[in-house]
Amino acid sequence: MPRRVRPRSVTVTALAAAGLLSAANGALTGVGSAAPGPAVPPDTQANASVSVHCPFADPLGPRALTVETTATLPAQAKTGTSATIGAFSVKLSLPRDVALSFLPAGATTGSLRGTVQLDLAVHQNDRSDKVPVSLVVATTPLPETGDVVLTATGTVPEIAINTVGPVTFDVTAPALTLEAVPAADAPPATTAPPKVACTLDDGQKTTLGKVLVLPKETPGTKRKQSAALGGVKAMDEEPPPPNMYIQPMGLVSVITQSTVKKLGATVVSTPSLVLNGYINVNVDTGDVWITGATAFAPVTATFLGFGFVPATATVEFLPVDYQNSKLVAVKGDLYFSEAGVPSMRATVEAKARMSHAEINGVPLDLGPDCVTKTAITLKVSGPYDPLDPTGEGRVDTTEAGGFTLPGFTGCGAAGQDLNPLLEGMSSGDGNQAVVYLYNLAGCTEPDPANCGPHTNPPGSGPSAAMAKKAATKPR
Repeated sequence: MPRRVRPRSVTVTALAAAGLLSAANGALTGVGSAAPGPAVPPDTQANASVSVHCPFADPLGPRALTVETTATLPAQAKTGTSATIGAFSVKLSLPRDVALSFLPAGATTGSLRGTVQLDLAVHQNDRSDKVPVSLVVATTPLPETGDVVLTATGTVPEIAINTVGPVTFDVTAPALTLEAVPAADAPPATTAPPKVACTLDDGQKTTLGKVLVLPKETPGTKRKQSAALGGVKAMDEEPPPPNMYIQPMGLVSVITQSTVKKLGATVVSTPSLVLNGYINVNVDTGDVWITGATAFAPVTATFLGFGFVPATATVEFLPVDYQNSKLVAVKGDLYFSEAGVPSMRATVEAKARMSHAEINGVPLDLGPDCVTKTAITLKVSGPYDPLDPTGEGRVDTTEAGGFTLPGFTGCGAAGQDLNPLLEGMSSGDGNQAVVYLYNLAGCTEPDPANCGPHTNPPGSGPSAAMAKKAATKPR
């Protein structure tokens, strides 16, 4: 039977990019007896590794263990269905002296068996609950030397989520019940093996994974009437407005890195923030996207014009309507990659303005409005999870084959037409762009030095180093 949880206060929140478990208007979890919904994306592989301390009997005393939990989570679910967490297993390495303590006195060989019990913590908005999970440790022989690796497997009760929104699953500390496997002719044990209740070490991430719940579509009366009339649409049967959930995003810092092929130059922006950021969910279609806007400060780039002429210029990325706005609009669709990684695909349009140029040390007056003739279109994609409060994302133009830098207009002063010069040096295709996103926790301390990590935007000085570090991470 699905795990049922008593209702608590309900606050509807819509986040996405990681999948949901839901049902409309109800408890966090409830009875999942409804018929299966339509096909959903494939399950995602989830894992969590936590450190615990387990108080074994004297003279062993407390020991530090690492507990590795793996499972498969549904990418998303719809209301009225149960969430099935599959392939749930826990692996831990037991120190050899601890393993030997479970064997008969003086024995150096034998096997262990037992159970591992833990709670799977379920969170959604301001509500939480725990689902008890009992796992079995199969008979495991002790190796001749070294620690003993124990693997416990079992089934997680079905979980029905009765509220639309993101659901987070966290692991908790296990309780171990272990014993030596007796010989076939040994008398039955008269006492139960002791239970060792471990505790989680502080300050670590315990999240196993997240699931996004979408409401189940229920055919309306008008739709049934329309079908009965042979598909004839009534005059008043206009499509309803999208059923939307909107959630403000946290603080997000953005750093861009653009490489222009002809110039052989890379331009790294100073950090900026996403303003008015929101995560949007259309619960009728399941589409999820983020929206917002950002502004980039001008930066100075150094390059070799035509491959041999040393040059510098100030580069600025502006909105297409830069005469009336300073903010570049951002819209990114959230999806799962083939590997089940939360990702984003976005198209960003901006114009580039160049100024304060020097060619071989000689100032070159480009005028006040030297910009690209048309917008630069960046089609970026890559891993990014807006649900991770301190996560990092990396989206780039690789999948789109790079981007094209258009020609320039308005470049020159005193009757000089410098548009052909700039086009010859820089315009063309095959350029690449990378956008790094840093989710920040925010900090209100007057002195930034008192703030913890992931609380403020990366400093402008090390921004290039941060971008380089992020670029080396596997995608």
